[in-house]
Amino acid sequence: MPSKFVCSHCGKEHEGLPTDWGYKLPDEVHDLSYLERYARSRHNSDLCTLDEGRHFVRTLLRLPLTDGAGDQAFSWGVWVEVDKQTHDLYLSSWQEDISHHPRSAGRIANSIVIYGDTLGLPVEIQFQPGNDRPIVFLAPGTTHALALEQARGISGKRHHDILVALGHFDESDA
Repeated sequence: MPSKFVCSHCGKEHEGLPTDWGYKLPDEVHDLSYLERYARSRHNSDLCTLDEGRHFVRTLLRLPLTDGAGDQAFSWGVWVEVDKQTHDLYLSSWQEDISHHPRSAGRIANSIVIYGDTLGLPVEIQFQPGNDRPIVFLAPGTTHALALEQARGISGKRHHDILVALGHFDESDA
């Protein structure tokens, strides 16, 4: 029996298992009260500024699916804290192809609980053509479990286990 899920972005039902899981805001911004968030941050689904001095971009951290064919992956939609220059480059080049731009440095701004502490892990950001979200790669030499899975890929069973840990199947079991 094929699995189905309702996409939180488009609201439509899709066949198969979700191949991405995203965070709506950097953890530090999300943890603010409603009024503090209003007073201290500016954000949309791709860019965020906190206290006019901290800058974030939403990215995709891809884990290749080793059981599939081709370029299939499970992607974490994570926020990355970057310097103002990187943030402003992304903002000012929204409709341009800046994929040729050298990778930029950043740090993961979400704690992906199933991996232990991921907050602050160093990453390299690779911009994509048009307004596609940037792809992030854990910095070379990082030995964190997330970095190992990004380098080696994950099996279909691991993909399923991630979704179980995230509570994806909880409602369908009721």
